[in-house]
Amino acid sequence: MKVKLSRIPLLVLVVFASVSLAASAQEKMAPEAYTGVAIGTGGTFGGRSVSFDFRITSYTTDQEVQNFAQLVKEKGQGALRSALEKEDKGRINLVGTTGNQIAVARKRQEGEKTIITIVTARQMSFGELYNSGRSVDYPFGFLQVTLDATGKGTGQIMAAAKIRFNKKTGQHEIESFGNQYIKATNVRPNR
Repeated sequence: MKVKLSRIPLLVLVVFASVSLAASAQEKMAPEAYTGVAIGTGGTFGGRSVSFDFRITSYTTDQEVQNFAQLVKEKGQGALRSALEKEDKGRINLVGTTGNQIAVARKRQEGEKTIITIVTARQMSFGELYNSGRSVDYPFGFLQVTLDATGKGTGQIMAAAKIRFNKKTGQHEIESFGNQYIKATNVRPNR
C-alpha cells in the first residue's frame, strides 16, 4: 500500500508539470521568418541591391513600447539605445552576414494588410565610432514592411536613424541619416 501512495503524488506531480509546460509552450509564438531585397534609390546606397532576411521570435508588448517612448522623452536617444541593446526579439541581416539583433518588433493589421515594424540598435564599426562622424548620432536601424494576405509585400528601410521626442509638437520622430532611401521589395515568408 505504501508503494501505491508514493506513486500517486508522483503521478500528480508529472501531470502538473506537463500542464505547466504545455501552457508555457502556448504562450511562446512560433518564429516568423521573411526574406526580401533592399534596393538603394539614393545616397551612398543608390543603385545597389542586396538580399536580406529577418526572423522575429517575439513581438514587443504595448507596455514595452510605452516604456521606450517614455525613456526617449525623458532621457533621450542615448538611454533608449542602451535599453534596446538588451532586447532580443529576433535578428535582421544581409544574406551572408550576422546582422543586428531586433530590439523592437511590432505587428498590426489594417484590413487585409499586415504591417511589421522593426527597430534595431545598429552595430557601428570601430572606424565609424573612432572618427565620430555625424552617422554616430543615428544609432538605430528601422524597417517597416506592408504585407498582403499572401504574406508578400514591400516596405522602407533606414540603415541609420535617429529617434527623438519633439517637445514642440509632443510627438516622437524618426529621422533617416543623410538622403538615404532604401526600398524593401519582394518581401515574402522564408520557409
